[in-house]
Amino acid sequence: MIIKDLRVMRPAFSTNADPSRRKPSTIRRQQGPRPDSIASPVEVVKDTTIKIDPDKTIINLERSDLIRFDEEQLPDIQVLEGHVVLRHEGALLYCDSAYLNQLTNSFEAFGRIKMVQGDTLVITAGHLNYDGNTKVAYLYEKVKMKNRNTTLTTDTMTYERANNIGYYQCGGVLKDEKNTLVSRHGYYHTDTKNAEFKYDVHGYNEDTNIDSDTLTYNTETKIAGLEGPTIIRNQDHTDPDSVVTMIYSDKGWYDTDRDFAELLNHSTIVHDKHNFLSGDTIFYDNANGFGKAFHNMEMNDTSNKMIMAGHFGFYQEKGEIMLVTDSAELINYSQKDSVFAHADTLYSFAVDTNKVALAYHNGRVYSREYQAISDSIIFNTIDSVTHLLQIPIVWNDKMQITGDTMRIFPKGESIDRMVAIGNAMVIQQEDSIHYDQISGKTITGFVVDEQLEHVEVEGNAESIFFPSDDGELIGLNSMQSSYMYAYFKDGDLERVKVMPSPTAIMYPMEHVTEAMLKLPNFTWQEAVRPKDRYDIFNKPKRATQEELDALKREIREREKAEKRKKRMENATNSDTEEE
Repeated sequence: MIIKDLRVMRPAFSTNADPSRRKPSTIRRQQGPRPDSIASPVEVVKDTTIKIDPDKTIINLERSDLIRFDEEQLPDIQVLEGHVVLRHEGALLYCDSAYLNQLTNSFEAFGRIKMVQGDTLVITAGHLNYDGNTKVAYLYEKVKMKNRNTTLTTDTMTYERANNIGYYQCGGVLKDEKNTLVSRHGYYHTDTKNAEFKYDVHGYNEDTNIDSDTLTYNTETKIAGLEGPTIIRNQDHTDPDSVVTMIYSDKGWYDTDRDFAELLNHSTIVHDKHNFLSGDTIFYDNANGFGKAFHNMEMNDTSNKMIMAGHFGFYQEKGEIMLVTDSAELINYSQKDSVFAHADTLYSFAVDTNKVALAYHNGRVYSREYQAISDSIIFNTIDSVTHLLQIPIVWNDKMQITGDTMRIFPKGESIDRMVAIGNAMVIQQEDSIHYDQISGKTITGFVVDEQLEHVEVEGNAESIFFPSDDGELIGLNSMQSSYMYAYFKDGDLERVKVMPSPTAIMYPMEHVTEAMLKLPNFTWQEAVRPKDRYDIFNKPKRATQEELDALKREIREREKAEKRKKRMENATNSDTEEE
């Protein structure tokens, strides 16, 4: 290569030898002859006396306005000044000046440094050290790496050409057309476009902010990998101060282009500041406002104090719709004692700021105040009334209450009353075969201090009680009327008020037959009563509607048979008296 108009001198070393007035910072000294001074124009040729590793390629000098030597101060060094251009294995280096050491196959460059590799990678800096054997560049002072649409800026960076990786440990910023990422430590692979960030990582775009301990990112796919504690904030870009959704995770990935995330290690998503969705695995589509959670999932509505949990959940932000299956559990912690419910499927939605939750198929409920089973249950925070539909049963202390449908009304942090509508009945067990019973069209039971205090029966009121004396049953008391009021003390019947035109009969125990022991709607199902919050997940066999109807027909047939028998006995007695 010919360099024209170039003066090559061998002056004594001075501080003016390099425009930056610096000695080389990393020079490995080796013995060997240097080329003699030649007059301009000159041909810059390879020194064939220098020992070069045959597997390594040497650094070539393409251009320099001036070449100087100083064997005393800078042995084995070529001092290059002015429009310096160096080439090494497909990369060009431009700078104001440089120290070139062909023995060590390295150089140090100063001033307006520009490294160009291929047609996609450009690095600029103020100072550079380069080792041609390892192909490692050490860059300092306002370092900027540009790789197509990606720019990496830092104060100090190491670039390994052999591995196509640049990294920094003093803080840096990577920016592409979509995102900006800031961190203390960073690595960027120019071939795969993968980046890795550690310590105080912060990423952002128009709609999203990410803070993490460890993060990976691909500048082509725009996917961020979560490798440590991470918080992602999605906000409405029309309101920079608003935060619509927050994600907490330490493992997973987030597609910043599609606004879609897969989260692992029991992550949490917070929507609208009060809906907390968590699960071992979550697929979250923030762009469309959908989330799916798997295994140990939970949705906690802190505004309405309601939790829905299970092993699969689907959440839609619009309308705050939630569907939970697989060991589904609902926890209402709005009252003093939490209410725990289980069903095959849980479904909830928002009504203004309130929440309505439906538990359907095989519903079971446990709280300290009451326990219940029902095929379908409705909870809501509008009036906090619980609705039990399809073969409901409610237990309170010693009492069992049944009806076609039931409602439980709270007052403050406790239950106020329970209402059974249609074929309503209250049962209390005396012993293995004797039960106190009250039935009617509608029964309202009032609760005081967590116990049933009295009940009001409206329409076709009927009851049977077994009064006792010193613990021994003395008879069966049967009453019928339109309305009935029964009062309890410490869980036991204290007195009954019947109106307006009651019919009451007291039968001695020796006159009580099997047919008289049960009212038509009788069903005693203590065996299926939930014993604790975990027992709600068990499914003991309970009487079906068909079985209950069959039992009712059997009781009525017994009553009819008993009445026929009595009529026949009365008729026989009457004939005997006439004779």
